[in-house]
Amino acid sequence: MQSLDEIFEEAKSDPELFSNIDVDALLEKIETAHYLEDKGILDISKEVFDAICELNLEKEVAVDYCGRLTGYRLVDRICDLRNGILLRWIKRVNGSLTNGGLLVNVKMDTKGVQLLCKNNMHRFFCVRFDDCLIFQKLTMEEQLVLSAFSRESV
Repeated sequence: MQSLDEIFEEAKSDPELFSNIDVDALLEKIETAHYLEDKGILDISKEVFDAICELNLEKEVAVDYCGRLTGYRLVDRICDLRNGILLRWIKRVNGSLTNGGLLVNVKMDTKGVQLLCKNNMHRFFCVRFDDCLIFQKLTMEEQLVLSAFSRESV
């Protein structure tokens, strides 16, 4: 029996499938897909690349970060965050990329917006939204929508 990942990979490589995909129906299934509208995979990758370039990191570090953030999208608005999805971030102060954690909750207090996350060791911690560049992992559904938009624009 095929796993969900295998089925997804087959779907991504089947050119016949893309002509039959109803992108609007897929967008409706994704809770907050407004951040994906009219974007393709290249648009998302360019946003990540541009954000990393603004940090003025060494070229080798920037290239490494871009590679490690493949499959992630830049989140510059709080409303575009989705609970339960993996986050990674780059601290603006020192330019270090973290391993990240699952977003559990978004809290607002006197210090600003705090992202409550849980790491793979099941420890909870907070990250200040304004102190970091935030990247969130693209779900399989989001990747499919982005692939469909990329195919439509060709």
